[in-house]
Amino acid sequence: RITIMPKFERILFPVDFSERSRAAAPFVLSMAQRHNSKVVLLHVLQPPPPLYAGMNTVYPEVYDFEGLSADLRAELEKFAETELPKVDVTNVVEMGDPAAVIAEYADNENIALIMMPTHGYGAFRRALLGSVTAKVLHDAKVPVWTAAHAPEPSHRAHPKPRHIVCALDLKPESRQTLEFAVDLAAESDASIELLHVAPEGQTGPTEAEIRIHELLLETARSKVVKIQEEADATDVKAVLAGGSVADMVRDMAIRKRADLVVIGRGCINQGIAGRLRANSYAIIREAPCPVLSV
Repeated sequence: RITIMPKFERILFPVDFSERSRAAAPFVLSMAQRHNSKVVLLHVLQPPPPLYAGMNTVYPEVYDFEGLSADLRAELEKFAETELPKVDVTNVVEMGDPAAVIAEYADNENIALIMMPTHGYGAFRRALLGSVTAKVLHDAKVPVWTAAHAPEPSHRAHPKPRHIVCALDLKPESRQTLEFAVDLAAESDASIELLHVAPEGQTGPTEAEIRIHELLLETARSKVVKIQEEADATDVKAVLAGGSVADMVRDMAIRKRADLVVIGRGCINQGIAGRLRANSYAIIREAPCPVLSV
């Protein structure tokens, strides 16, 4: 099998010092130790509202950006000492729009993997994917690992994956996604389940409608088998289902006590009228464990 999974030589870990950042730290530590990675801790300082906008934008004098940056780097050092012991860490403080800074830094500094928590706020926390995370997922050119977004995960995921669910949409990129997941499972000595949620057929009382639904599942099954043979993923167990993509992925992750869900980057950046992108965000929003989008 040709291994295409990167070694994650440099991992970018955006940190805002929240509890979710600390909760994600053990996963970053595990990944960095397994891949002997260098970790960049990045805190993005958002500029304060200007006194007035335009060409002569002026910020309040009470904001000492250099002083704040120095203080934040010191906080990052403490964070690294506590949360990422025995890891080669670089502490960086930048100013600007958080999502843009994260994506640009990853692009410019040879980052192989972004690992970040998700954030949602308010009474409808699970109905919203944090805007920063959503923008990074859309713009980043490297794999993005996101922590479980649901406020109450159904089970505690292990930092070193033991059970992986790989969700495929059977687009041309599916082989790459599957190979990535298989290699990651081999590196972690984890089991892997392959899930394809077939398009929902128009089921009804007539035999014709029932047969159409069966043909949809049979077609999906033949494609999955072909992908498995090409990727030499004979140890992968394929499960086919019809229904809501996010619900099916969540149900399997819960049933198999998955520590990680792997989905394709193509699911996020492609699709008719954004349907697949919406599915990817829904998977991340509903997953009871971290999700790695390739």
